[in-house]
Amino acid sequence: MSTNADFYDGRGPSAVWLGSLQGNADPETVRTVACGWLLLNATDPFTYADAVTDLLDVWADEDLRHGHHPRDGWPWLWPGSTETDWVFTFDHGRVRITTGRAWHARRSAIADYESDHPEGGLDERRR
Repeated sequence: MSTNADFYDGRGPSAVWLGSLQGNADPETVRTVACGWLLLNATDPFTYADAVTDLLDVWADEDLRHGHHPRDGWPWLWPGSTETDWVFTFDHGRVRITTGRAWHARRSAIADYESDHPEGGLDERRR
């Protein structure tokens, strides 16, 4: 079954998109590629981001379809990760994996909270 995945550094409205995978991009398949295993076990944002970049580069070499780098632009017909099968994020020293629909609910809840607390929403607490 063909799936897609988006990768982010951070969560919520300030998350930075690092790239996307198209085709067989479920967590178990990502884990079978060496740099995929590395990104899933990353404990710092630099290792995670480097491993994501490497994974985007080798995805086609592994005959798993295509990796999309940010320099090439957003790859999907939909505007965000809400329709993406898998969303991988690095936040607070660990990797989190959700579905696109859960990603949308999380980002909406954070945006709602921050609009209700303009003096310093959740992003301010991370700094």
